[in-house]
Amino acid sequence: MTLRLVPQPLGPHGGRSGCRIDLSASLNPLGPSQVALEASRSCEVDRYPDPRAGPLVEAVAERHGVSEDRVVPLPGAAAGIWLCFLALAGQGDTALVVAPCFGEYDRCARMVGADSRRVWSWPPGSWPPPALRTALEQRPRVCVLANPSNPGGSAVPSWQLSALCGEHAATTFLVDEAFASFAPAGTSLLDGDLPDNVLVLRSLTKELGLPGLRMGYLVAGPRPASALRALLPAWPISAPSLAAAVAGLGDLEHVRRGAEAARTTLGRLRRTLEAAGVPTFPSDANFLVAESPVLPAALAIRGISVRDCTDFGLPGHFRAAAPRPPDLKQVLAAVAEAGGG
Repeated sequence: MTLRLVPQPLGPHGGRSGCRIDLSASLNPLGPSQVALEASRSCEVDRYPDPRAGPLVEAVAERHGVSEDRVVPLPGAAAGIWLCFLALAGQGDTALVVAPCFGEYDRCARMVGADSRRVWSWPPGSWPPPALRTALEQRPRVCVLANPSNPGGSAVPSWQLSALCGEHAATTFLVDEAFASFAPAGTSLLDGDLPDNVLVLRSLTKELGLPGLRMGYLVAGPRPASALRALLPAWPISAPSLAAAVAGLGDLEHVRRGAEAARTTLGRLRRTLEAAGVPTFPSDANFLVAESPVLPAALAIRGISVRDCTDFGLPGHFRAAAPRPPDLKQVLAAVAEAGGG
């Protein structure tokens, strides 16, 4: 069978609003890891980086206690989604997508000609959603879900997710852990034995606060990891991104403090939104979802952007990242002033 990719238009994404305070992209609220930032600035850009991004593979293996043959280096998590669909699915295959969700899951499924079917898990409740269990009984080729969920922010304990994957060995699960570093302990599947049918996707741009440097990785079994690495181009990660990723993987204190700051600022933001009459949803990540079709525009007038959730599948809702501590007072004042919009 000849693989023919079907071009798909790029959907909306956050992080480029132009507002002074941009809460449309969910990053470490402490800003960039200075260790990673300095490494990116001091690297040699007049020489080619490692063609296989070997230093990143080594650093990931050390951080998670896995063998290097289980690691796939990536120029950002979004590239990992594309790579996985390229390798795992094709014309006539079914890809289950747990929604509401990042639009790139559906987009990449359509690129390879797969049938993307959304299974809804909203509002957050018991796990797994009955509809997901029913859909998995049909033995789909791929099931994609985020843990914590995006945009919802709810996390599933790793033991529950691992059990579900183990019950459906015929399906390959792509688990997007882009925000797992901000979630409670016991969320990441990388903290225990990874089921054979699971690929875990991680982003470094978010936890290190450096979205302009595209860097991430996948962890999987040796066989699928080998197949994925064989699809990568030479030099998959630029020298500045590679240097930042390797240095940042060791800056766990910055990530820990960022997660703590996110819990604090989001807690205050949620209380202020609720006091203003704006319903919110609990979150285990560094962002939250609130329901108001008019507040985003009211905040934009005041120089604050949030992420509209229509393309996630939640019209009338928005996602707000944890504000940076210096911006918190202004954000809370704007919410209180705007009220419900």
